[in-house]
Amino acid sequence: MDFERMLRYCTLLERNNNRTWFHDADNHALYAEARADFTELLLDLKFRLSEAVAPDLSEQLLFADPKAMQYRIPRDMRGQRSGPPYNPRWAADLSGDRHALLPLGYYVHIQPGGRTMFGTGVWCWEPEMILRVRTAISTQFLRFSDALMQSGEAMMGDRLKRIPRGFSEDDPAAEYLKFKDWFVARGFADGELQSFDGFVSDCVETAARMEPLRVFFSDALRGIRANPLETSDWG
Repeated sequence: MDFERMLRYCTLLERNNNRTWFHDADNHALYAEARADFTELLLDLKFRLSEAVAPDLSEQLLFADPKAMQYRIPRDMRGQRSGPPYNPRWAADLSGDRHALLPLGYYVHIQPGGRTMFGTGVWCWEPEMILRVRTAISTQFLRFSDALMQSGEAMMGDRLKRIPRGFSEDDPAAEYLKFKDWFVARGFADGELQSFDGFVSDCVETAARMEPLRVFFSDALRGIRANPLETSDWG
């Protein structure tokens, strides 16, 4: 297992983000080696997380295929006329089924330049999902704020400039109701990526802090049976 190989491939792909470079035989060999490293990292991470998180996710993780957790490096270019064709990063959704809504899981993203992160949250592709999360935050704000504080991270995500219709500006949760997606993530500098064991331990410790927030979002979305063909990763 080698972080250097994974980061080096991302750097090279970012500099040569074109199909000719990507499909070159030598470069494809680099890709295969780096992907094998990432798959091995996910294998270790999913087993360690399955021992540390709630039952609704543990069994899913235990039997999940680490290859199926991964997001593709080629971008979905449907509807796009331009832009780089590849995502120069390694990313995965540790949830058991990357295409299903529940259970919500954890997201890992490996990319040089201080862009590596590990976190959890909810990406909303339907208005019903957004409304459910906003309603839960408004009606259970103490539980939400305690979980967010325990995570130790700031909330991220797309947001509105004003309070959405149906909610009051005087709501204690007003600033969080402006969000359309809700994520928390711990970032890692490149210098922190020295050993897989150390990184996995850091992720497991982070998941323990974020678990109440992951459960909060999961509870908010119960009853929605969405199963999109493809969901977007964070990067």
